[in-house]
Amino acid sequence: MSKVPPQIFTPFIRLNKRIATPLYLQLYEQIKQAIFNGQLKEGERMPSTRILAAELSVSRNSVFMAYEQLMLEGFMDGKRGDGTYVCGQLNDATQKNGKTARRRNTLADTIRYKDPSLPQETLLSDSSLEPGLPFQVSVPAIQQFPFKVWARIAAGVYRNIQSLYLGYADTQGYLPLRQALADYLRVNRSINCTPDQILIVNGSRQAINLSAQILLKKGDPCWMEDPGYRTARAAIMRWGGKICPVPLTPYGLDIDYAIQHYPAAKLAYVTPSHQYPLGGALPLAERLKLLQWAAKNQLWLLEDDYDSEFRYNGRPVPALKGFDDKGNVIYIGTFSKVLFPALRIGYMVLPTAAMAQQFKIVKSTIDRQSPVIDQAILTQFMREGHFARHLRRMRTLYKKQQDDLTQLLEKHLHKYITVAPSDTGMHLIGWLKQPCNMPLLLKKANAIGMIIQPVADYCIKFQHPPGLLLGFTGFSYEALEAAVLQLKSLLAQTR
Repeated sequence: MSKVPPQIFTPFIRLNKRIATPLYLQLYEQIKQAIFNGQLKEGERMPSTRILAAELSVSRNSVFMAYEQLMLEGFMDGKRGDGTYVCGQLNDATQKNGKTARRRNTLADTIRYKDPSLPQETLLSDSSLEPGLPFQVSVPAIQQFPFKVWARIAAGVYRNIQSLYLGYADTQGYLPLRQALADYLRVNRSINCTPDQILIVNGSRQAINLSAQILLKKGDPCWMEDPGYRTARAAIMRWGGKICPVPLTPYGLDIDYAIQHYPAAKLAYVTPSHQYPLGGALPLAERLKLLQWAAKNQLWLLEDDYDSEFRYNGRPVPALKGFDDKGNVIYIGTFSKVLFPALRIGYMVLPTAAMAQQFKIVKSTIDRQSPVIDQAILTQFMREGHFARHLRRMRTLYKKQQDDLTQLLEKHLHKYITVAPSDTGMHLIGWLKQPCNMPLLLKKANAIGMIIQPVADYCIKFQHPPGLLLGFTGFSYEALEAAVLQLKSLLAQTR
């Protein structure tokens, strides 16, 4: 009887001839992985190159190249006249490593990011694909976006792409876009600034983190709207700031409370044109009071103007930055909600060009620059008037969708919810008339593909009656009606 071990059967090898990866490389990777996970054991005899090539319907040369590389790396050992074997010494090492890994975590398994402000489930959902489900807030009506126009402009930019600087460009952003933004802000937000004061960023989150990183020292007290934007709170804490919760009046930040309780604050995060999430707008007298205090006490005001373009009654409220003549306000805007989130273009207006340079330097250490081609497309989109037209169309559409949701809630949920239309924004607050089992409500809503966020999730110290954020933009009447009826059923089950 022959003492030569039989050749091992390899049904686990599956090569895909439709992908670009060469067949020999696919074979090499699969055999190596089989050794690591124990499918191929020490001393087992591999099929000959001729037999394996016939089994896999590939050329013998592909198998030969894979075997040769595996032998060079020590995964297999060829014996003249006897065949090719799995290397015993290496297999022992991989098996030992596998047993060790089962007994205790690897170094990579010890990495668990913990945010000082945001719970783990929020971090996971914020970093995952965000589905456009009722009643998700701040979902633009992407189906209404003029993609044909955008595609035409994009094609023109790519036809003349050689005219763009495609090396490492100015971190501050594409100059023609900054010029277009300066014009837009002057007309629509009452902000007089130069392109040199504008910094292009990858959305408002980067702007908030840059501001906290540059402006704060460890332990600096910071006014934070309560309830308020959780990501801003997290950024302030991440960079060492001490959160000072400030309650809200019906219009927004309670400035008198903030001055009385936290007079030494170094930074205030505010949403004065449309408070997030409750929706108030600071009146002129309060804005001037805030600016005067900031100028006298060297307080930075971080103004997040996240969706003020969508004002449904009258002209948009002028930005706080438009009244700032002392240089205390840092203005943040974004295209994520007015166009589409995947664009990832936002902007900051700094008090001076010199300060913008400092912010630019710090941004360059993070991502060097925002994509210039997308900026060029957006610039032309604005220059040709499409941006302004799109905003006008969306204001009309979103006003109708707000009216639709308000009527549906009053018709079907008047026993459960009180709601009032808002002059601005992309969501409403539904105040519950009776308490419910909120954790159970959220669990049941998630199970049927509905996203609702309780007001309590945004609170720090000052509690409010139970309420839900209900987004209405980006959804058809039929989708809103179906979601309202589902919510009615859930509220009935969780009272």
